[in-house]
Amino acid sequence: MSKPLELRMTAMPDGPTPPTGMHAAMRRISNMVNSRMSRPGAAAFLAADDLLIESPTSDTSWTSGSAQLVRWFITGPIDPVDIHLVQREGSSYVTRAVLAEGLPSHKTSAKVTLPAGIPAGEYLILMTSRSMLDAYSRPFRITAP
Repeated sequence: MSKPLELRMTAMPDGPTPPTGMHAAMRRISNMVNSRMSRPGAAAFLAADDLLIESPTSDTSWTSGSAQLVRWFITGPIDPVDIHLVQREGSSYVTRAVLAEGLPSHKTSAKVTLPAGIPAGEYLILMTSRSMLDAYSRPFRITAP
């Protein structure tokens, strides 16, 4: 014969347990990013492994051959990132130039130089990592010098 099942009730804490260590740091970073990005048309809620490009924006115009700053936010650990200049071609995107490779993801900004001779048009920045975490910027313009 089996013993009867005995249940014990324990009191639950009054509120959620505050995060500690790495979880607390990730939550602080995520909250900071969300508060900075909470502008009309730019609101974003980041998960524990998100990558978000802050610059360039849709108001940005770069000149072919110039040095420019790319900025991003990251939550969670990911592999180093590569920065690609891409252009829409039909329903897909084509890489026109690799602007940087193997950057530490926690760096959050990089100065890149556009190749001279890039034709004027609408482009995007693609940030990619080996961990399959990719992010596109908003479309922006590149003009001829």
